[in-house]
Amino acid sequence: MPLSFSQFSSYLRCPRQYEYGYIKKLSKKISAGESFGSSIHNALKKWGEHEMVTSNKQRVTSNQLQLFIEDTPSSPQLTEDTLLELWHSSFIVEGYETRVEADMARLKGEQIMRFFYDWWQQQEHSVVLVEKGFSLDIQGQTIKGRFDRIEEGENGLKIIDFKTSAVRSQHTVDADLQLSVYALACEACLEQPCAELAFLFLTEEGMTEVATQRTPGQLTDAKKQIVHLQGRIAEGDFHPTPGRDVCRGCPYRGVCDVAAV
Repeated sequence: MPLSFSQFSSYLRCPRQYEYGYIKKLSKKISAGESFGSSIHNALKKWGEHEMVTSNKQRVTSNQLQLFIEDTPSSPQLTEDTLLELWHSSFIVEGYETRVEADMARLKGEQIMRFFYDWWQQQEHSVVLVEKGFSLDIQGQTIKGRFDRIEEGENGLKIIDFKTSAVRSQHTVDADLQLSVYALACEACLEQPCAELAFLFLTEEGMTEVATQRTPGQLTDAKKQIVHLQGRIAEGDFHPTPGRDVCRGCPYRGVCDVAAV
């Protein structure tokens, strides 16, 4: 059975959370945080697509070829106003308890988009793909996931994953399994090694990019970890690992008998 990295992430957070969500399939409401994160991803997906359209048209240098695209829609303007328009068209109202809460989230997103645009302007970006799904085979186990954004850098491909959560430390990012899976998928699916990986944390305080790389040894260890986790799931090992930080964001804390919150 194919597994997504979201499933592995849930299992790593708490095996019982995985059991409730993917084995027992208990229903849950979308949270305000999930809704906000989806809105951010949707807006930046559209922005990345605009970048790719503009970049492709800029590559056309032949006057004869130019004649064939004169009647096509003009390239989207890559301005801060365009990005803000994309944000408002992508905003999801589901998940918020009140209209006031939704309006505050919308304003928060506006500020984040402005910070993103400032970050984006600091250097040239050559976008290869955005929001692209992948399927990766690891010792017979299929892992599915999705790249948020891949750019072509001076040294090769750079994978960027957007996060609306708190900024993580360099040490944590260096050991992050999700980024290791992305590096494996990049090499397997795009047939190119990943030169750099980064989490881009988007918060009201600004943009924080934490970059890292993966060695062949780290990727081998990641494969072993994936196989180990898959084995535990297959064996039905759903022993809970409660904790204040874990349980605070768990959608099943109301039905779990060991919830710490």
